[in-house]
Amino acid sequence: MAGDAERGTMSALDLLIGSSPGQRLVILGTVLVYGYLSVRRPDDARTSVEEGTRTFLGLFTLILAALLLASAIGALVPTGAVQSTLGESAGPIGVVVAGLLGGFLPGGPYAVYPIIAGVSEQGASTAAVVAMLTGYGAIGVIRASYGLVFFDAEVVGVRLLVAVPVAVLLSLVAFVVV
Repeated sequence: MAGDAERGTMSALDLLIGSSPGQRLVILGTVLVYGYLSVRRPDDARTSVEEGTRTFLGLFTLILAALLLASAIGALVPTGAVQSTLGESAGPIGVVVAGLLGGFLPGGPYAVYPIIAGVSEQGASTAAVVAMLTGYGAIGVIRASYGLVFFDAEVVGVRLLVAVPVAVLLSLVAFVVV
């Protein structure tokens, strides 16, 4: 099944419950929660579906744009640039750059993880890959637009101000550990 997903084909079962363990966990967990709510608290189930649908519709174009942008970035990054900037010879500066770059990658894990895996395959060091994942988690600048849907600009701004030095520090820790 994983081979089918990698080749771009999906079975009906993949569409229903996802093609990876993570997807299946979220989908089946959602089914269980809504099964419980539907039986025990049907009004809450209905309200939750309505709120979730409204949120999804409000974010749909942003999610689509993030996925398209992630695909374009993956196609634009030259292998030589990855090796010289993020490879083993780049040292701690390359790892910090990787952490900061990770913080600016667009989209959710469904879009970002394939980009980081591609960078790894193009010659980024293990420390740089770890730093990119850490920077993505800590900074996630593209998520600021999502954050503004739920929080005011001050909260989002302070989060970003705190996240950048945290990402730099954790990138250096990744360099030392790896």
